[in-house]
Amino acid sequence: MTASMTSAIVSNSTSPYNPDSCGIAGYSKLLNNTCVPKLDAQIIACSILRNSSSDTDRVAKALSLYISSVTNSSVTLNTTNTLSADEIDNIVKDLTNINLSLSSNTSFIAVQQPNQDENAMVLGASFKRGIGGDIIDTNNEMNVTDSFVTAAVIVNRESLNGVTSLNLLIVDKPTEYENIDNSTNKTLTSSVIVVNLQRDDSAYAPLYLSLYFKLIEEYIPTGTGKYLCSFYNTTTFIWSETGCSSAFYNQQFNRYECHCTHTTSFALVWLPQSLLTETSSKTFDAQDIASLITQLISIICFLIIMIHATGIRIINPLIGVQALNLLPLISTASTTILFSFYIALSLTVYTQTSSSYQTECFSSSSVLMFITYFFLIFMFCVKTITGYFYFLRFVRLFPQPSHRKLLIMLIISFLISSLCTILTIGLNTNSSYNITQLYPYELCWFNSNVIYYFMTIPICLFLFFNIITIILVSNSLFKHARSAATSKQINERLKRCAIVLLSSCVTQGIGWIFGPFISFIGVTAGEVLGWIFIILNGLEGVWSILLYILIRTQQMDEQKHVVAAIELSKASGIPLKKNEKLNAKRSNNVNKPQIIRKKIIAVHPYAFDDLHKR
Repeated sequence: MTASMTSAIVSNSTSPYNPDSCGIAGYSKLLNNTCVPKLDAQIIACSILRNSSSDTDRVAKALSLYISSVTNSSVTLNTTNTLSADEIDNIVKDLTNINLSLSSNTSFIAVQQPNQDENAMVLGASFKRGIGGDIIDTNNEMNVTDSFVTAAVIVNRESLNGVTSLNLLIVDKPTEYENIDNSTNKTLTSSVIVVNLQRDDSAYAPLYLSLYFKLIEEYIPTGTGKYLCSFYNTTTFIWSETGCSSAFYNQQFNRYECHCTHTTSFALVWLPQSLLTETSSKTFDAQDIASLITQLISIICFLIIMIHATGIRIINPLIGVQALNLLPLISTASTTILFSFYIALSLTVYTQTSSSYQTECFSSSSVLMFITYFFLIFMFCVKTITGYFYFLRFVRLFPQPSHRKLLIMLIISFLISSLCTILTIGLNTNSSYNITQLYPYELCWFNSNVIYYFMTIPICLFLFFNIITIILVSNSLFKHARSAATSKQINERLKRCAIVLLSSCVTQGIGWIFGPFISFIGVTAGEVLGWIFIILNGLEGVWSILLYILIRTQQMDEQKHVVAAIELSKASGIPLKKNEKLNAKRSNNVNKPQIIRKKIIAVHPYAFDDLHKR
């Protein structure tokens, strides 16, 4: 905002004017504090509002007076003394160069600069019947949303970039809006919220509004139907849901919540069940399609690894596998199972959703959702075990990870995953908690209000421990590589470092570094991180194949060294014990060449240098 614009704004944070303060039924108070019949007040208010020379403060008070005069009015005046929804929108839009909050029993008008205080940013407004309206800022946002408000609107912080004035109107009982749509049979059931943003010349930011509506007692419909989050289209003169999400019922606060991506007049409307029609088609968006494709690729990659590993095992059944080498395979397996159930969940919801207005998960989708959640937690437990085993192997050094310890850790992971899933199922049995929600044709998953507790916080904790272990392991490995005596040894150790670190990154799930932040950042940034998350997480199978190839190459090199070491041992006349020869035949793990090398180096310190030269 420029200095000239700032200086032009009149400070009037709270106006004392209240047109509903006469205390006499059927009367409204004029701007000069005179009480007159509502019919006369309506005529006077329209005269002021249609006078282009009126100042902003006077227009705002006249608008409050007009709403007061028409509320519960049974008298219909001609169009000269009646405002249309479009006219009210334009009046709210034209309230500029002032900061005010005008509260009455029938409405609340707020015209505010978002960034007028260093300690708080204005985000929206709320209204509570019998009390009046209030400004919502970053300091009281949670207090307002966690209360029984009649209506409220909150603008996403990113959407306020470049906004010089936030103009809001909340009409408690919108008598003027009751019959403005005679085409769709939609019935008004809530207060009306009018939103307009004044912007400067900076870059446009995508708009994201959070709307909260409580059913008004006088408007509660009878029969079965669907509540829709709608805006009034002043071109087609109907209530429309375009650009707004489905209305979600918050049982705890007895209200409906939704999101919209544009400004205008919003309300909660009701449509009878017999008239419900689909407003959205069964289509996957680009991210949904990309996610399914990359997950299928990961599943195929894992199957390729399993087929090849099984074939090698059949050809040479004496090959042993260390516990440390089993972990990447187990981690990939858990991820593959997770992807399989996620795809099953997505396709089930896609094919069995009965309506785009459906918000409650059906039985099969709920079962698949909890199975998917179980394997999600189990996957992160396995990834954390991987980090812990690498810590034991390369930082603590002793004792080396064993198969028994691996089994114990897997059992613990299973118990943790089961406990989290059982707890989630138990909480979901209480409908007031609103744990799960159906996203029509997409997914049955956690409600956006609770996803932080079940997803974001646990994943961030897992990632924190995993990243710490990767840092410790990396530091230890690179120190070990630098301490090598020859360039050949340095290259070999660096190669092993690369394998271990690649294994760490793959098994820790590099895509999930971005995942937890998607749910609470801005719209644009969330879209970008969403694509990064899909690509990196979905292509985990590709990284696993690359890792598998490197590990197999390393194992083949070790086998060649073992064979060469045995030949060198025979040529040098260095005897091997019977049990060492037996181990050499039955085992192809990384400990075997170390045993043989130690035996040879003890007699011939430069034996392997000669071997490399060959």
